[in-house]
Amino acid sequence: MKNKLIKSLIPKSRPIILKLFSLFLVLSCGGGDDDDTTFDNTSNEIITVITASDFLVTIPENPEDGESLGSIEASVNQGTLEFSIISQSVPDALEVNSSTGEVTVADSSLFVFQNVQSLTANVRITSGNIIKDITVTINLTRVIEYNIWDGEIIAFSKENGADPTLTSSQDYITDNVKITRGNDGGQFYNIVVESSYDKDNSPVGTEWALGTIDEISTLAFEPFRAATGKPTNAVGKNMVLHLITDDVYLSVKIISWAKGKNGGFTYERSTQN
Repeated sequence: MKNKLIKSLIPKSRPIILKLFSLFLVLSCGGGDDDDTTFDNTSNEIITVITASDFLVTIPENPEDGESLGSIEASVNQGTLEFSIISQSVPDALEVNSSTGEVTVADSSLFVFQNVQSLTANVRITSGNIIKDITVTINLTRVIEYNIWDGEIIAFSKENGADPTLTSSQDYITDNVKITRGNDGGQFYNIVVESSYDKDNSPVGTEWALGTIDEISTLAFEPFRAATGKPTNAVGKNMVLHLITDDVYLSVKIISWAKGKNGGFTYERSTQN
């Protein structure tokens, strides 16, 4: 009687043991499909996890209204994400798309380097009742505006031996700068403020660089002699001339340079639009 009782109990117990073992495997392995899935061991439900990084970008000052600055990198293992700005260092400067996380310029007048070099915003990312906060940082760089004359190219020539005090021997660029050359073998000078050339400083009121207008932000401007070494070295080369008082930049190319103390030269230069 005792043996029969034991045998009758075994078949009934085996399904219960198998069910418990199967449940153990599910809880331990996360269902076997996704090793990154997080489960709540109490309810055996997937826990929502938001993954996101702080957003950092550097842009030139004075962007356009509505300009895109990029999108916040964020993901969620289930459900969808919503983005919102909860605070900003400069109020109303930035906007974020609630569904895509794209960051845009809301008010371009607030992106002025002189007033602010960096703007930040605290962005909240939500999925259901799960929240993750990140920081958006926009760094600004200064934009230097150049007054460039890129109009018609004209040629100016001073004849060999011509009197530099004659207006026909002077290239009238502005009231502050008139370029000529003496007949003593020297270099350019500005007859508005000089009566002859000074090797280190002439033409006074100007600075020069080898290169083109397109390269202006990378050029190093110096007095004429420092920029060229000697004038004959500059013949045929592109140069940029800065009129300091007028704060004007123009293109110059020396075409010819007379030797033997004749004082002649020819150059081409750009004019005001």
